Amino acid sequence: MSESEPTVLALALLGVLAVLVIVASILIPSGGKFYQKIPGKARPRRWFVAIFFSYFAMFCLWFPVWFLDRGSLIARLLSVMFGAFTVFIAAWVALGRMGAILLPVIALIEWAMSGRVRKNRTPE
Repeated sequence: MSESEPTVLALALLGVLAVLVIVASILIPSGGKFYQKIPGKARPRRWFVAIFFSYFAMFCLWFPVWFLDRGSLIARLLSVMFGAFTVFIAAWVALGRMGAILLPVIALIEWAMSGRVRKNRTPE
């Protein structure tokens, strides 16, 4: 086995994993049959799942490009996007430690989102 074969295999598996994560990140937040099959007590909040699935998909897109050609413009742009996403999640975790302060804001956002979802699903 030459040295490039494991690299190509790893990148192919990472690509397949990225596609599966993207499909799951679409199926879970949409609230369709796939989401309904998850037991009620085990269902994650859809927005929470969507954020972390999107982060993983961004990693799966960024890493191969960065690994193969670090100096290219697309690698730099994806690095900035991945870095911004990482800062967003780090800030979210840090602010999450102050749950009592953010609880009213989170409740307001969930209330607004549930009203929008109900409005979109109501037949006219």
